Amino acid sequence: MTAQHVKLTSGFIRDALRGKAKIIAPKFDDGRAIHKVSTDSRSVSHGDLFVALKGDAFDGHDFITQAVQNGSTAVICEKYPADATQDGVDIFLVENSLESFRILARHWREVIDPTVIAVAGSVGKTTTKDLLAAILSAKYKNLVWTKGSQNGFVGLPITLMDIKPDTEAAVIEVGIDAPGAMIQHIDLVRPEVALVTAISEEHLEWLKDLETIAREENLILEETAQAGGTSVINLDDPWIKPLMHTIKSQGKVGFTLGGVAGPHTVAGRFKGNTLTVEGIGRQSFAITCPLPGEHNARNLLGAITVALVLGVTVDEIEEGLAGFVSSGGRSQLETLATGGQVLCDFYNANPASMRAAFQVAKESRRKNGTLWLCLGDMKELGSAEESLHRALAGDIAALGAEVKVLLYGDRMKWLGSELRKVHPNINLKEFDQIEPMAEEIRTHFKSEDFALIKGSRSMRMEKVWERLKV
Repeated sequence: MTAQHVKLTSGFIRDALRGKAKIIAPKFDDGRAIHKVSTDSRSVSHGDLFVALKGDAFDGHDFITQAVQNGSTAVICEKYPADATQDGVDIFLVENSLESFRILARHWREVIDPTVIAVAGSVGKTTTKDLLAAILSAKYKNLVWTKGSQNGFVGLPITLMDIKPDTEAAVIEVGIDAPGAMIQHIDLVRPEVALVTAISEEHLEWLKDLETIAREENLILEETAQAGGTSVINLDDPWIKPLMHTIKSQGKVGFTLGGVAGPHTVAGRFKGNTLTVEGIGRQSFAITCPLPGEHNARNLLGAITVALVLGVTVDEIEEGLAGFVSSGGRSQLETLATGGQVLCDFYNANPASMRAAFQVAKESRRKNGTLWLCLGDMKELGSAEESLHRALAGDIAALGAEVKVLLYGDRMKWLGSELRKVHPNINLKEFDQIEPMAEEIRTHFKSEDFALIKGSRSMRMEKVWERLKV
């Protein structure tokens, strides 16, 4: 049976989970078609498979009854509630719902088998994934890509189950937060092309140090090349560049912003908002970068390199980028009705992305205006969190005069303390709650000013933007 004729049915689920599930159903229907897969009972409609997952703050098993009432005709769960009907429902009882969900997704990915591209890395992977998905949409009319940043143990099978029999390609974002996660994700995703954007401090509670991060992230490049695929290697990152030599397979292509192009290397030059690209047998061409900053130009160059590997034309690259829409809160440059500008980069934060945002703010600010830095805690930095927060003080001091710094969170107090040491006269205010910070900038922000809003996701820094834009 070809992929075009494969259907997701109760029988397919039974076969994928063979030996892992006990089936309960008054009348099991192996030909029962599954319309879509959901882990949220609120989004379930008639004919869907509901997977009951346990989270830190919820248990999907508490919502099985609601899912069935909403029309679910198949359920994967560890226990089935007595008050939920079994009539017309194929129930798969398993020991571990998440493990079973991933087994199902792996089997589905193998059977459907589109061209799969994986995007990993410490920073920039969601932006690069969005750029690449936009580019590839001009070549592949049936394209699936990770929504938002659903890139972990739950998000990956959700995306893989979105793949349909007629899907031509899938762009999958892969994220890790602990040793051992990447190799499990590779076994699930099995990409034909892999890209690691960059290596920097992330999830240090478990990943501990840059050496461990690099080893874990780079696994996807090594494994993809070894399996006969193509690894796209950032030659500007010292933790990734050595793989151009250590990977013995021929399936590798490098990219560099400012380096030299060649038969196996794509090089880019970035000036203004224009990225000029050449290499791997392509004549030089120029592309407008839809996001500000050199780091985003490098993200775009990585995405273009993957596209060139897949045979995308320059016309298709331009056509695809014309429809690019960034995931919310990532390098979004907004202009207020009053004329003031705001860099909304509040989806997440680590030291590398903070410094990249500082550089964009420095280049974008107006000469006669104040540069506002509205910064929230950087989370998940482990035992190094104090030193990494304090280390940003030198970068801020280098931004020049007319800078106002607003800090929110317990960790940012370390940065505040360090700033007062290196820059005693700095205009600095600290806040224990986000609302007063938002009101401070809203009250004093002028038409010629520029603001950067950034912090880790849990700090909810978007509230500053919501208050400022009113």
